[in-house]
Amino acid sequence: MQSGWDTLTQTPASLPTTGAAIADELRMLLRSGRLRDCWHLPPAEAFARLGFDGAIRWHEVAWYGPLEIWRDPEHAVSDILFNGPLDSPFFVVQRGMMVNTGVMVHPAWIDWTQRQLVQRSHDGLVDVPAFAQGVVDGLRYALTNRRASPAGPSLAIRLLPERWATLDDLVQSNVISREASDLLLAALNGGASVLIAGPTGSGKTTLAAALSQAIGARMRLVVIEDGGELPRSANSLHIEAPAEAGGFSRAVTFALRQKPNYIIVGEVRGGEAMAMLQAAATGHPGLGTIHAATVQGALRNLERMALIGLAHETTGAGQAAAQIVRGLITSDVVNLLVVLIGRTPHGKRGVLAVEEVLPQGAQGQSGDPFPTNPLFRYDRASERLARAGYVNAGWGAGRL
Repeated sequence: MQSGWDTLTQTPASLPTTGAAIADELRMLLRSGRLRDCWHLPPAEAFARLGFDGAIRWHEVAWYGPLEIWRDPEHAVSDILFNGPLDSPFFVVQRGMMVNTGVMVHPAWIDWTQRQLVQRSHDGLVDVPAFAQGVVDGLRYALTNRRASPAGPSLAIRLLPERWATLDDLVQSNVISREASDLLLAALNGGASVLIAGPTGSGKTTLAAALSQAIGARMRLVVIEDGGELPRSANSLHIEAPAEAGGFSRAVTFALRQKPNYIIVGEVRGGEAMAMLQAAATGHPGLGTIHAATVQGALRNLERMALIGLAHETTGAGQAAAQIVRGLITSDVVNLLVVLIGRTPHGKRGVLAVEEVLPQGAQGQSGDPFPTNPLFRYDRASERLARAGYVNAGWGAGRL
């Protein structure tokens, strides 16, 4: 049987023919409940039952099959997951909780949805790679085909917000205190670099987006990602890093020639850490996110990734290389702040710590704790982010 990608039955002339109109019609059919009886059918039969034409160019239609069930903001769903086996239901993260929806679809819908995501986000790419990721129409996806997951193709979808939260929104929802948000803005205005750390789903990207929006009104930003996720500002250049090894590092180096006030890296995860530290040391501060569960963990991950980047630049290794990296991280010209975001003891997202890395130069051994000055810590008794110290660096000393 055909997959339903190119071959569908004829549609009455009254049905829409443009990509936008077809997507609108399908959303109306979904809201009315008419699609509920079609998910058990292959896409070809489902679309035929609904009367859509086989000549439709689906890569021109911003509609994504069963993912559309949960895309309405009223559902408060942030992630949609499908694990592969034929009898698997969809799981969603709804209001921060993992939920088994019980919704199952014909397996051909998973193939159809994967191809829709890949073809719409990568012009001309027809076949779904073993591993694929990207961003399209407010969906950040990571998927596998049957070569990578023999039990069946999988989907992991993050629904990006239609409107990114601002710092004021985050203050009002108690993700961060007003005092801490004002300090971070002062740090960014003063040329400090900010690293936002936390586990998956902790809100790192949301906070990075809020900070970039706040400074983007008056600064030129160069944003480097592997997908167009972070919001644009009035004067921002968005670069998609090349997928090959070292692509992120080359993108950071390229960004230096774009006259940035700040270099924004969606996620620091490799050798680009070294390029970012070198850029910050030469007057091009950065804002980025990194996976870590603690402030010290974030700094150790940054050190490890920078060492990878340094190894690609030079034959130097061992303690000499480690001292170069530690010297940059603890340099008085980099002025690095680490913001830890995660879940509070009550399960809510929130900033748990803000710490300033203290100048140390190349002192210390690899693996030693990094010297930090706690500025804010989450207080369990008061259930809020409380002031823990005051800024040592010149951008805030004596004021913050």
